[in-house]
Amino acid sequence: MAYVIGCLMAALSFLLNKILLKYVGMKAVISYSPVVEEVTKSLCSYYLAADILVTHVVFGILEAGYDWYNTADGKRGKWAALVSIIGHSLFGCLTLLGLYISSSIWIAILVASCVHVMWNVTLIRLSS
Repeated sequence: MAYVIGCLMAALSFLLNKILLKYVGMKAVISYSPVVEEVTKSLCSYYLAADILVTHVVFGILEAGYDWYNTADGKRGKWAALVSIIGHSLFGCLTLLGLYISSSIWIAILVASCVHVMWNVTLIRLSS
C-alpha cells in the first residue's frame, strides 16, 4: 500500500506544486510546497495504515527521477536526484520520530515540514 500511496502522492504533489508555482512563484518552494508534500504523504499513509517511511522513500525516488530528467546538466541532475532521495527519507524518519514522541500525526507533520522548509532554503542558497 505504501508504494501506491507514494506514487499517488508524488503525482498529487507535482500537480499542486505546479499550481503553487504558477500563482505564488518561487516562494512556494520554500513555503507552501514542503507543507503540501508532508501533509499529503504522511496523512494518507497514517490514515490508511501504510508504512510512512516507505511512502516517503518512494516519493523521494520519484522526485529524484523527475529532478534527474529535468536537469540540463547531467552531473547536477544526479546530485539533485540523490538529494531528493536522502531528503525525503530523512523527512519520513522525522515524521516517524515526531509521531513516536508526540503520538500526534499533526505534530509529526509539523516537525517534518519545518525541516523540509529549512532543507529547501539551504539547497536553494547552496545552488545559487
